[in-house]
Amino acid sequence: MARVEVCSGEFSLSFHSHTLSWIPSIEVNGGLLDIKSSCYEEEKDSFCFFFSDLGLRWRFRIVSKDGEVSISSELENLSDHSLSIGKVFLFNPQGPAFPSWNSEDTLFFAPSTAQFPKQVHRLSEKNVSMASTTTLQLYNPSVEEAIQIAFATFFTAYTEVSFQKGKEEELSELRALCDYSGWELLSKERKSLETLLLSFGTSPFQQLERWAEKVAASLPCRQWSDPPIGWIGGAWGERFGRIREEAVLENCDAISRRLQGFSIKYIWVSIANIENGQPGNWLEWAYDKFPSGPELFGRQVAEKGFILGLWCGMFWISSHLPALVEKMRDALLKDEKNELIKVCPVWNHGDSAKLPKSERPCCYGLDASHPMAIEFLKHAFAGMRKWGVRYYMLDFLEGGAGALGRFPYAQHHNPSLVAGPEVFREGLRAVRESAGDDTYLLACTGPTFHSVGYADAVRTGNDFGEGRAIHKDSFFYPASYVINNSSHWTAALAALVNQASAYYTHRKLYLNDSGNVLTVDKPLPLKDARIHATIHAMSGGPTMLGDDIERIDDERLSLIKKTLPRSRDVAVPLDLFDSPSPDYPKIFHRTITRPWGRFDVIAVYNFTDTFLSKSFLLSRCGLSSSLRFLVWEFWESAYVGGVSEKITFTVPPGSVAVYRITEDRGIPVVLGTDMHLLMGEMELFDCHWDSDTRSLSGAAFRPAGERGSIFLSAPSGLKVKDHRGLSVAKDGRDDSLIIRVPLIFEGKPIFWKVGFEDA
Repeated sequence: MARVEVCSGEFSLSFHSHTLSWIPSIEVNGGLLDIKSSCYEEEKDSFCFFFSDLGLRWRFRIVSKDGEVSISSELENLSDHSLSIGKVFLFNPQGPAFPSWNSEDTLFFAPSTAQFPKQVHRLSEKNVSMASTTTLQLYNPSVEEAIQIAFATFFTAYTEVSFQKGKEEELSELRALCDYSGWELLSKERKSLETLLLSFGTSPFQQLERWAEKVAASLPCRQWSDPPIGWIGGAWGERFGRIREEAVLENCDAISRRLQGFSIKYIWVSIANIENGQPGNWLEWAYDKFPSGPELFGRQVAEKGFILGLWCGMFWISSHLPALVEKMRDALLKDEKNELIKVCPVWNHGDSAKLPKSERPCCYGLDASHPMAIEFLKHAFAGMRKWGVRYYMLDFLEGGAGALGRFPYAQHHNPSLVAGPEVFREGLRAVRESAGDDTYLLACTGPTFHSVGYADAVRTGNDFGEGRAIHKDSFFYPASYVINNSSHWTAALAALVNQASAYYTHRKLYLNDSGNVLTVDKPLPLKDARIHATIHAMSGGPTMLGDDIERIDDERLSLIKKTLPRSRDVAVPLDLFDSPSPDYPKIFHRTITRPWGRFDVIAVYNFTDTFLSKSFLLSRCGLSSSLRFLVWEFWESAYVGGVSEKITFTVPPGSVAVYRITEDRGIPVVLGTDMHLLMGEMELFDCHWDSDTRSLSGAAFRPAGERGSIFLSAPSGLKVKDHRGLSVAKDGRDDSLIIRVPLIFEGKPIFWKVGFEDA
């Protein structure tokens, strides 16, 4: 039980064996005031503090329930003049916070709002950020205590939760603040401040998931139905040296022919459609690459059955567009010297990549509090909508996010909007209104949580699987992408870490786009291609295909098919708090419940150069330790055997294994399939054991022309009545039967049935 008491201007928090005390304070007109210097007024359901010399009232409301304390507050300006509000310190106990916690045992997780890798760290670790813009998750497994300090709202002011390490490396100087950056609270005006949550329990997973639910409850979130699947062809880039339009339309035809029925809906053209590839030139078309022009090209894509998508760095304007820069100068962000802020010091994409490094442009950032900036965005997105565009990657959003990113600004046009989140969201609102409610918006390279309500999805990971045009002094020159380095910034390890660290926001705040681009073609090694496919399949999120579908061979194309259709749910990283940095989460779990039954899928990744052998308690998956389970591995199509209480994973170096875990009920059951990585969630829509006829039957569906297998297990003592068309093997360890049911699909469901009798 946690509770907060207020006495003489001091707040006291008690939970378990811990007590923390603090005095909230606020910056007003450049000075710092704490509530000790105010007049205290206790009301029925709130605590009020009145600063009589300023005419400022600060009212708190505190609610304690189920191990969680919510602290909300409101400012009221009773004076005849405006008040400048700066930082507001809602929680700032001094000294050691939890002296009984050992620094080696104490874990902390401070997710930032950017898409850079985010990991769990030990308190004893050196040189790591101990601040988060929204949430600080603490966990001490040795005493089984989980504590979360988080903002449930953060859409107006910049928020931050942080701590310091004391002399003995203990957790110290906890602090939660919201910064209004000099915003003017007008005379007689009231302003609700951001709400702070303090949560106490035993499970950090529950606290993270509950936090996302609280945020979603405070602001309506968009819920895109099925995860969008599309094509960009980013890995192979411009290697054929042809007009880009021809390559795109050729791949449209290839997708229709080679991936028919797999719900590839979007064609994403990135940067190449923009004249000279210059940010800000949104309605200027690159006729040299797409000669048909935007309207005709959009119709051609639609006639082939696809939806056109474009890239847009919505807050950026290139310095190589001097007339536009001059026109928009008053609506561009500026520093303390009133000079334009370079939110991109060097633009290395588009035609600029062909220039010498010294001649490449920079980009300036739009001030979304300025009417001219809003009109510019609305005009651009309304124009692109007329072309048929219904998908956008909104990139480099930190360019308009102020202190939420790397480019804080000193001034903005409209002082009635708070710098940072509120101004940023004005820009997103304008884009959403003009792009249309039926348009998919993917937010990227900027604030993640702050895009809630406007973005359908957020890039929570790195540029995984991406390639680049081959230009000197740009990216991967003289190649288009990088292989054989799992730690590279476009490689799988960072994507997996980010998938783990953001799992709890998926379909609560938006779709998590942690997979980004699925690239599997040669010369990428097969084991790496399997890792790529597994990350995408377990993500529950969208995918853009990065390969040339016209030329990819059937073996690698089949890997893409094994990820489709995409499940809606994300896998939970069961060892997120067992593998702090420099380690990484390896075990990702899905419980799959269908009308015909339940099974579990676990993916285990090994990025080391040695075998990974690890035992894992099945109870951590919610499975009973008193039951026996049958285990099938997907990539090797192998029956692992029967297990109880725990499962032992053995994964080769640089590989992934995907296990299906099915309860052994003493009757024939489905072990797995080779058609989809989730082995039954997406391709099996019925499975039933009939005890009267002693038969196992079901129904499966894949697109026309596809082939696949369902693998069954039958306990010792049974035999197949009619084995024609089946492959039947006996396991040498437990005498059970392993049966392959081959299927050839013709565009409609296949109903299969296998009868059994005593051996």
